[in-house]
Amino acid sequence: MKFLKVFICFSVGFSHFSLSQIQIEAELGKALTGKEPVSVLVPLSQPYDLNELKKLPLETPKSGLKIAEVLESHLIEQVKKETPWLKVGSEYGVEEVTPLWLVGALRVRALPGVIEKLLLVSGSKEVTLERAKPVHALFDDAPLSRAPSSEREALSEMGWGVQKIKAPEVWQEGPQGEGVVVAVLDSGVNVNHPDLAGNIWMNAGEMGKDDQGNDRSNNAIDDDKNGFVDDIYGWNFEENTNDVRDYLGHGTQSAGIIAGQGTKGTQTGVAPKAKIMSLRSCCLLGGEVAESAMWEAIQYAMRNGARVISMSVSMKHWGNPSYPQWRRASEVLNLSGIVHVNSAGNRGKGNEPYNIGAPGSNPPAWLHSQQPQSAAELSSMITVGAVDFEDHLRNYSSVGPVTWETVNGYKDFPYEKGKKPGLIKPDICAPSETPSISADGENYTLSFGGTSSATPHVAGVVALLLSHNPKLTVAQITEAIQMSAEQVEGGFSNHCGAGRIDALASLKYAKTHFQTRP
Repeated sequence: MKFLKVFICFSVGFSHFSLSQIQIEAELGKALTGKEPVSVLVPLSQPYDLNELKKLPLETPKSGLKIAEVLESHLIEQVKKETPWLKVGSEYGVEEVTPLWLVGALRVRALPGVIEKLLLVSGSKEVTLERAKPVHALFDDAPLSRAPSSEREALSEMGWGVQKIKAPEVWQEGPQGEGVVVAVLDSGVNVNHPDLAGNIWMNAGEMGKDDQGNDRSNNAIDDDKNGFVDDIYGWNFEENTNDVRDYLGHGTQSAGIIAGQGTKGTQTGVAPKAKIMSLRSCCLLGGEVAESAMWEAIQYAMRNGARVISMSVSMKHWGNPSYPQWRRASEVLNLSGIVHVNSAGNRGKGNEPYNIGAPGSNPPAWLHSQQPQSAAELSSMITVGAVDFEDHLRNYSSVGPVTWETVNGYKDFPYEKGKKPGLIKPDICAPSETPSISADGENYTLSFGGTSSATPHVAGVVALLLSHNPKLTVAQITEAIQMSAEQVEGGFSNHCGAGRIDALASLKYAKTHFQTRP
């Protein structure tokens, strides 16, 4: 959180230091030859041992906030020990020091002389340049083929995907997503769309009137002292503002499939009473995004009560994503009882085991009996592939397996074609190229495509299950979804995992196997 910068309170001089004694990456070295500020990621030498979190007395619906407090406190202490000489201010050449306690790191933006000092004092070979990733390598909404005309003839009273997965039958049983906050990490959300009316999360700490009688939602004051000013609907982590408006449409369409309630005529949402938290963290103006913006967004979601993260965005393997950090983030979410639902991507097949990038390559919280049981640590991930109206795998939907055998700190799920299976992915499939709401005004889109549209179907089902029983763990939800899935293309495989999701069957499985209720 931004206010933590005040704890970093020692200065540093600006003598020129030689970097010949330590090894740094070439791109960082080149950046340090200039005069402009440089952004780097600095991992702490002693990140918090996540095994210690398992010893905490945690209550599942509230675990996220407690764990966030523990990790943040540890990071503050480590900053004091490891980098006490950083201080934010123009006189020190430091523009920003942002705690990324989720992944045990700092993001520092400072003049080259400060970064050189940081490298020399820390002696770290792990300090890396903060790189932005191009949007075309991230979004998972660009199908290689259009849906058949029979799937997109016209809007009906309910999206075909919602019907296909039997969400209406779940509503008849009672759960409609009440009490569940779903954080949408994307390009923003059209919070004024009529179909999201009543379903937009609002920060209670920024509502009502302040002591001067001004509206807290726009009084330019951090009323709840959480480090974000007027964050009434969420936050924009790309521009560091409270402007969560959707400039691309992608995030709004995802939100519509999760919680669109049909006010304007078409029911597009799987969980029509869930709340949408808008965390704009991707792809400004069709440009670039930093992974750390997404980590910040996840931190915000943890602190503010989200139980589900829906992310139709992925970092492809060729872009060198930060695999260890993404897996640690998912491990933290798993311990926090927060389900991370992520798109598999649209690379199809042919580059195994690297078709599915980060973070969808993270292992699930529960391993199917046909999965290799070799995980170093499980995580909160549910990775989603895409099927058509007849449950055929979309030809663009990325297939597994994935491997972690070359990733330091893990080295599990080894893969060798015909000999070692790797980790079977995706975990589940869902309908894609389905109707949703539009980013502008009050309209709809006939066909929101790719694994981007499959992902919010699954996030919606997770919201339904948590609405039924908020004490369900990530592992229990994953098991219920996989064990009740409609089999696709011959059973558990690297095409569709356990099969196509069935909301009603998932609920019945959860009721039968996990009886604990609040």
